[in-house]
Amino acid sequence: MKTIFVFSILSMALIIAFGSPFAGEQPVRDHYFESPEPVLPMTFAHIHHATVNCIDCHHNYNDDTGGGLCMNCHMTNEDVWPLLENQFHDLCRGCHAEKAALGEDGGPPRRCVDCHLGDDLP
Repeated sequence: MKTIFVFSILSMALIIAFGSPFAGEQPVRDHYFESPEPVLPMTFAHIHHATVNCIDCHHNYNDDTGGGLCMNCHMTNEDVWPLLENQFHDLCRGCHAEKAALGEDGGPPRRCVDCHLGDDLP
């Protein structure tokens, strides 16, 4: 009995000190523009896209090509889309359900910029 008690205390101390080993990285909601209404937290970060050709995202003014949508990569890249889906469900689903329950438009965002703010914003 004493062994179980000691093991339980040590386990709780480790979880408190280092967090749950099953938790993984949790999304964090930020507040932009000091708005009382939280804006979704994902700010576009060029550093995470450094290996992507600029024209894949930005319009090429020389020949009118490029300017693809974020979802062209995020929903087709097998390394990225599960993360995107999990983050949306963990972070966003609750607010959308709350708005729908209040009779407000609770539908999902339709454009990338509805959630992803430019990295030049405060």
